[in-house]
Amino acid sequence: MPQYSLTITPRFYETDALGHINNASIAAWFEVARITFLESLADQTAASATNWILASLHIDFVAETFYGTDVVATVTGASPGNSSLKVICEMSQGGKLTVRGTAVLVHLDAVAKKPSRIPDTLRQRLAAS
Repeated sequence: MPQYSLTITPRFYETDALGHINNASIAAWFEVARITFLESLADQTAASATNWILASLHIDFVAETFYGTDVVATVTGASPGNSSLKVICEMSQGGKLTVRGTAVLVHLDAVAKKPSRIPDTLRQRLAAS
């Protein structure tokens, strides 16, 4: 799968007292990367944020991330299950890996409020990407 990347410009309010990017901001940036990645692959119905719920999030803080330099968030892998999707993402700043994370999303039937099979169109686009 080719990698999907986006650039994030850290904002001052996302820092802690030492000038590091706050851990909660990193989790939010991963969400932006995951959702925009899905939207790049699928029609709005399959990729809508309301069709996905976060089941698991694991983040490894490899190095410090600071205010003042753009961060590149890269989705490096996506593996669909029946109703779940594992998404792997990395963040780098100044060419240095700073954060690595894995999220498991569950595709949700918004009416029944239950997990539903990932649409075939999205599966095909994941396989082709």
